Amino acid sequence: SEGIDAHLEVEECDVSDLESVRRFAGDYNNRANRKAGTLDIVVHNAGVMPPSRTESVDGHELTVATHVFGPLLMTELLRPALRRAVSGARVIFVATGGMYTQPLPVDDLEYTQTRYRGAVAYARSKRMQVELAPILAQRWASDRVSVYSMHPGWADTPGVASSLPLFRTLTRSILRTPTAGADTTIWLAATEPSPLTGTFWHDRQQRPTSYRAATRPTTSETAKLWAWARGATGLL
Repeated sequence: SEGIDAHLEVEECDVSDLESVRRFAGDYNNRANRKAGTLDIVVHNAGVMPPSRTESVDGHELTVATHVFGPLLMTELLRPALRRAVSGARVIFVATGGMYTQPLPVDDLEYTQTRYRGAVAYARSKRMQVELAPILAQRWASDRVSVYSMHPGWADTPGVASSLPLFRTLTRSILRTPTAGADTTIWLAATEPSPLTGTFWHDRQQRPTSYRAATRPTTSETAKLWAWARGATGLL
């Protein structure tokens, strides 16, 4: 944008591969430590929607590996740089409104017991992101890291075109541009004062995470999700 001078560096990391995440975070931390560098914003927006059940190199269902385990481990490992952010860091999980259709699948967390559907797996993993956000907000509060999840609205992106062609055809007239879809993410990253941590957002407004009792998880279900995610990523 006019008036903004930015230096962009592109780095490669397979977010579904936990060893790749560890290498990336280790390399980043080494460079940041040498320069006493800070990390102010992390946006988790890597996404996949495979047409059939696919496993990561670690043996986890791919949407869970990409949307939940990789981002969780990456943020945890980047805490040394995050805690140096002068005004406190912010972590944003880009979820989807589709998660409203799904409860936490605590009895089938990796989609092994029923017929696989890519869109449902995607929505389930995004439900996991949304339910973990308040837990992570508490976990990282001592580092002054705020955590948000958000729904960007339906945007006309290459991912929608390739994974949901019929949906795109039916809704093309109301799909947002990628820029409009990114608006709330950018707002959460930059607005002052920082919004309440652990919250869910859409169109710059805080939203409920469930509208129906059938999709609202119990405390024990959320605890089961958190224990499973910690075990898979090796968090203490």
